[in-house]
Amino acid sequence: MWRRRAARLRQANSNERGATLVEAAIIYLLLFTTLFAIVEFGLAFKDWLSVSHAAREGARAGATFGNDPSADILVLDGVEDTLAPIGLSPGDEVKIFRANNPSPLESQTYTYAPNFDCSNSPPLTGCCDWSPCPEFGRASYTVPGWDPTTRDIVAPGTDRIGVEIDFTHNWVTGFFGTTLDVGSVTDFQLEPQTFEAP
Repeated sequence: MWRRRAARLRQANSNERGATLVEAAIIYLLLFTTLFAIVEFGLAFKDWLSVSHAAREGARAGATFGNDPSADILVLDGVEDTLAPIGLSPGDEVKIFRANNPSPLESQTYTYAPNFDCSNSPPLTGCCDWSPCPEFGRASYTVPGWDPTTRDIVAPGTDRIGVEIDFTHNWVTGFFGTTLDVGSVTDFQLEPQTFEAP
């Protein structure tokens, strides 16, 4: 009789250990999935904040440089510097446009993409960091659709410059796909450099 009871107790303990192992596996799976999701969405949110900040910095730079022929490259330099911690990748785009455009927007929007083929080129003679090249004075310079020299800097009716960034975030774990498109648009009024007489 005692032997039967001892055998039943041993079998019950063995069944409980198996159930505990299964429960622990399920809990750890849920715990690690939640942890990875928090990390993934935290990194995506950080990239979105960086892109939003870069769009503001670019628009602020464009508002400051006004009708300088090099305004677009200076805007792009500001965007690139701000995005340096997360880095630009192929497929990313920066659009510079006239935000108070009375005509169809496409005619005064210029889209730039980072050019990754410029690693060993000498400055001003080699290739440009952006395609098409907005760097005034370079042989490959292309006049943007909204030429910086035509921007209205006369107060009170100065133009508004807009910067839109389309950035590709790469997921780390791949649980939520491979990439996520992150974007931000900001516009600022150009700093007046001339004032109309009343």
